[in-house]
Amino acid sequence: MNAKQAIEILSNTIQRKHFSISTEESYTGWLIRYMRYLGDGHAKGATGEHKVESFLTQLARQGVSASTQNQAFNALLFFYQEALGQKLSNINALRAKRPATIRTAPTLQETRSLLKAVKNVHGYPTRLIVHMLYGCGLRVAEPCNLRIKDIDLDGQLLMIRGAKGGKDRVVSMPCSLFTSIRYQIEIARLMWRRDVVNDTPVPLPGLLAKKYPASQFAWKWYWLFPSHTTCEHPRTKEIVRWRVHEANVQRAIRNACTALGLEVKPHELRHGYATHCLNRGENPRAIQQAMGHASLETTMGYCHSEATGVRSPLETLEVA
Repeated sequence: MNAKQAIEILSNTIQRKHFSISTEESYTGWLIRYMRYLGDGHAKGATGEHKVESFLTQLARQGVSASTQNQAFNALLFFYQEALGQKLSNINALRAKRPATIRTAPTLQETRSLLKAVKNVHGYPTRLIVHMLYGCGLRVAEPCNLRIKDIDLDGQLLMIRGAKGGKDRVVSMPCSLFTSIRYQIEIARLMWRRDVVNDTPVPLPGLLAKKYPASQFAWKWYWLFPSHTTCEHPRTKEIVRWRVHEANVQRAIRNACTALGLEVKPHELRHGYATHCLNRGENPRAIQQAMGHASLETTMGYCHSEATGVRSPLETLEVA
């Protein structure tokens, strides 16, 4: 089997299982690297298990992070087991170790300064999106993926669909963002009306577009933050209206941080949401649900109050 055939089999399997385009791009990228590695003569004549072991070991020796190596492992495991139907037994590769790092979060003052300084980028409401990242504890792509049907103005709720692990969840809409979100809905409505006239659809999850063709033009399926330009759908090659790219949000945060002399990554605003809520005494279980954590232990990883509450023995000594 050549690389082109392998990629086609993988793509067909991913689409059949309704995985996201980002997952398809990631898995395809790793398969290409794997096939190139084997093409260079590595693990020649070995079993599938030994080929994967050899590739993962090579990644570990290159010094990649544990999460990167795990992503490669998941991609290859999916390719062999789901796409080829070939079960892999124990894989004893040299694995990169995940360091026990402390999650960093901006302080309240840093967060306040950043939210005040952040501006819109390229005509997109990136200022609003950044405020939503912190105000709702969202991952950077989650507000970008919002559709009109996911906004409950009456209940002041946001429905986060198909988040990490394919899970849905509900988060509260901060009162301070209500007016801005309502205004953005009207901006989106104007673009939707123009797209309906121009026969420009929005992409739908899975096979919904084939089952319900009219839904591609339905208001409820339209993006809250539509892109300014149309583009070619990577799977169907149809010209569609996509949503704003998260790179614009990342750029807005980077520009604000540069102006302020701060170093805050977009995901750290989500860390800030959890940390500041826990420090304020909010219910950890409620924060767990709002953030979509599978385990309470993950949520409590943001709380360091027990460690900081330990009294140093130096305080009991009279040392000048």
